[in-house]
Amino acid sequence: MGIRRFTENDGPKIKELILSILEKEYPFDRKAYPDTDLDNINETYGGPNETFFITEQDNAIVATAGIKEDSKETALLRRVFVKPEERGKGYGSQLLDEAIRFAKSNGYKELVFRTTSKMVRAIELCKKKGFREAEKIDLGGFFIHKFVLDLNSQV
Repeated sequence: MGIRRFTENDGPKIKELILSILEKEYPFDRKAYPDTDLDNINETYGGPNETFFITEQDNAIVATAGIKEDSKETALLRRVFVKPEERGKGYGSQLLDEAIRFAKSNGYKELVFRTTSKMVRAIELCKKKGFREAEKIDLGGFFIHKFVLDLNSQV
């Protein structure tokens, strides 16, 4: 297993993985988040303080996470997905650790993650990593949760 930054050639495989998970597990939630960022990952996550990580296992992408600048002090944690048959093996946790390290090393003070109430495992993982719920918005049928991690309190 290896965590690395995405390359241009990974784009179609990343989009296929994420959209397949969204379509199978969270079809109702797709209206909450457009997927246009996946059309050009390098452009979307290619700023000087941004990145997109993938985890590979046997030459296949099994997990993803992106860091996007929101402001000078705040980064957004986006596209945290793990292939269903690979869950529970620590990929998400390791990827999140790498994303947190990246955000800290790029001078961000906080890391923000937004998710829907249906993404229970992502919420549990974020809470384990020290994220606290800062906001909960009712979109009529499901909720959007905003979690914040204070990077200054991270060791």
